[in-house]
Amino acid sequence: METTSAQPFDLGLRDAAPPVVREARIESSASLCAERIAKAKARQKAGKRLIVAGFVITIVATVLYCAACFAGGLSVPMEDILLHNAVPFARGMLAVLGLGTLVWLVGSMMFLRGAMEEGPEASEPSATPDA
Repeated sequence: METTSAQPFDLGLRDAAPPVVREARIESSASLCAERIAKAKARQKAGKRLIVAGFVITIVATVLYCAACFAGGLSVPMEDILLHNAVPFARGMLAVLGLGTLVWLVGSMMFLRGAMEEGPEASEPSATPDA
């Protein structure tokens, strides 16, 4: 066996791994990246829906809460309406208001997580820096 200075320990195994394996690795990494981006976009879409749903729930609950509080009349002090003589409907609207805020917050976090997982390569057409 002859030894050259460029490759002193060449055992003739260069042709052992066919280039198909390398192409399969590249295709699998590209498909994993595409799958990750698709999941991130789906998470962002679900987050947007939760944000809008939380906003709508909160606005409706605020309007109904105001209607319940002002149903007692304007001569009654607000402390009595809110603390002592609170109608069960007003307390329920406070709970719905909190639920709407929670839905909005969960949607915001879901959208943010999807945006972070998507990464910059999905939003920019060419992620390679110009030298």
